[in-house]
Amino acid sequence: MQSLATQLPLQLNLKEVYRFDNFYFSQPELKGALTELSRSIDTSFVYLWGEQCVGKSHLLMATAENAGKDTFYLPLTDLVQSASPDVLESVENVDLLCIDDLDAVAGQPEWEEALFHCFNRLQHSGCKLLISAAHSPATVELTLPDLRSRMGTALIYQLDSLEDNEKQQALILQAQTRGLELPEEVANYVLRHHSRDMDVLMTLLQSLDKASMIEKRRLTIPFVRQILNG
Repeated sequence: MQSLATQLPLQLNLKEVYRFDNFYFSQPELKGALTELSRSIDTSFVYLWGEQCVGKSHLLMATAENAGKDTFYLPLTDLVQSASPDVLESVENVDLLCIDDLDAVAGQPEWEEALFHCFNRLQHSGCKLLISAAHSPATVELTLPDLRSRMGTALIYQLDSLEDNEKQQALILQAQTRGLELPEEVANYVLRHHSRDMDVLMTLLQSLDKASMIEKRRLTIPFVRQILNG
């Protein structure tokens, strides 16, 4: 990723880089579509939607990272608080534009208008587009009809919440990318005794990673229990 329109909303270290290989894909075809989008093969516009904590931001940043060329990642929730709609001007002059949290501009006429004109410019420039939202194009609360209709032209994927067995596999995968061995019985213990919210689980995994390094201990149930009760 050569350039960002704004700083990423998280302070990332090397172990928290968002990539395709550290995301648990419950829909294999989605990985294929995002890979094509990042490589400018056929797919030109993808719309991801789903509730919180299903990995939408992860996938946007991973797609931008996988593109390996000029990209913009625009977190609209942050931008509507700190910038004006003018930030959308000239962003079409990149290869891939990733717009996170479309719902953040719903009901804000100036932002919706700016996004509509941005979309039209993208069509002429050839810039690929990836958008995330909490709702589908049919139900997102945009007040500009033309903008809503544009969203409906995308290749649309809904990200569902993971089942417990999928969350377990996602935890194990994330641990592996950190160089940690997380046995299935330990991952299952975490899900039963801590939380099923993926954001909370990822934060816990960071804590377990740090504690494991400091204590020089493997992730066992007694050790994890100690951390959870500490």
